Amino acid sequence: MSHPIVSEIAARLDENLREAWEERAAVMEFDAGMQRDLAEALALLLVLRQYPDQALSALR
Repeated sequence: MSHPIVSEIAARLDENLREAWEERAAVMEFDAGMQRDLAEALALLLVLRQYPDQALSALR
């Protein structure tokens, strides 16, 4: 289960960013063997870093 902060931020992402987040989290979980909650948190940071303007505008 995701951390509540990660879930809240991810819920605000648009469809494209949410898909990018889910894909990155899945890769880290299944290919790297990370726990799901850690993979989701790191994936969120990656999406924020890769698409800062889009991601941050979704949080306003």
